[in-house]
Amino acid sequence: MKKILSLFVALCALTVLLVGCGGGEETKQYNLDDVMAAIEEVAPVSVPADMDDDYLTGMYGISLDDVEEYKGKYTNVSLSTDEILIVKAKSGKADAIKEALEARRDAKYEQAAMYDDTQAQKAQNGRVVVKGDYVLLVVVGDETRIENGEVDAVYQEVDQAIDAALA
Repeated sequence: MKKILSLFVALCALTVLLVGCGGGEETKQYNLDDVMAAIEEVAPVSVPADMDDDYLTGMYGISLDDVEEYKGKYTNVSLSTDEILIVKAKSGKADAIKEALEARRDAKYEQAAMYDDTQAQKAQNGRVVVKGDYVLLVVVGDETRIENGEVDAVYQEVDQAIDAALA
């Protein structure tokens, strides 16, 4: 009887382990419109235009073969660096997307540094965030506050919005 009880307990423990480990962790899915809205609630893109495939491939150098879906906005104001891009990368492509977004942020900084310190600070502090297959570039913020030395506070609010949207 002891052996049967011990075998039963061992089988129960094995079942719990198998159920707990079964299938691995699934990637959480996010609605890109909701993520964009959460970010824009604290730091909207000034005079926004929606990104299209040509913008994504031309300005970022991202292959559409690496993208499952995306949503992006950029400013139509020539002296502004405002831009938000949210990409759901195809499996295994998040690193390539991240590199492209980092290069875009750096290019925006280098360009802005030639003409406007506020825009340069905004771009330099822009966020590139990766969560699973989702990769974001966020270069936005209240210019008056940034001019007044509040760039860290502005981006802390942006970080909180991103964290909440990707919770």
